[in-house]
Amino acid sequence: MKQWLVILSALVVAGCTALERQQTTLEALRGELRDLAGDMDAVGQSTQDLAARLLALEQAIDARLDGIDAELAKPISLPVPVCTMPEMPAADDAVEACEAPGDIAPDPSTARMTVGAVETIRITPPGISVAARVDTGADSNSLTATDLVYFERDGNDWVRFDVEVDSGVHTVERRVLRHVRVLQQSDVTGTRRPVVELRVRIGELFGSFEFNLSDRTHLSHPVILGRDFLMDTMMVDVSRQFVQPLPEPDG
Repeated sequence: MKQWLVILSALVVAGCTALERQQTTLEALRGELRDLAGDMDAVGQSTQDLAARLLALEQAIDARLDGIDAELAKPISLPVPVCTMPEMPAADDAVEACEAPGDIAPDPSTARMTVGAVETIRITPPGISVAARVDTGADSNSLTATDLVYFERDGNDWVRFDVEVDSGVHTVERRVLRHVRVLQQSDVTGTRRPVVELRVRIGELFGSFEFNLSDRTHLSHPVILGRDFLMDTMMVDVSRQFVQPLPEPDG
């Protein structure tokens, strides 16, 4: 009988010991789980903080770009040329003509030419004649362009684009001078457009002018001539069209 009591006591002691070990193991696992949950919370908070910082940085960059676009979109006032005549020119003396700013035809009689609401102009490149709408409400000039592809040439930003007009589709490559943001009634936030320089002839006037590129294939006229084209050079008679003669081809 005593032997059975001893064996039973040993079994009880062994069971208690095993139970204590299991409890200890469970407590250790619970502690590890609590530590892991804390680490995950810390990682989640760090991820949220990083996302907030990235969002703030993106908003700051967008605001800065909008400010730069607004500054670039402001019209530049060019000085009005002044012709100084000699006090007493001799009959045989040649009087030097006053030239308008930029690459404009030297004949001073063209400085105030009259144009209608629509005029035919010649644009080079690509060397095409198109009907342009004269818009005194537009700040800048606009040319229809599709399939824009940006690339780099000699360290400068260039753009390749297609000009789709009645004579066909013409591919042009020009250096990008800058970008402007153009606001419209249908697009109050505005769109960023590249600005390039092209040669334009209208009547007897010719020169280099800046155009922003935009898809105008759904509109009636592929070209808009704005105030920076008209300023100090033309008067607009909106009751007439095609006042100026057809421009001669480049030659």
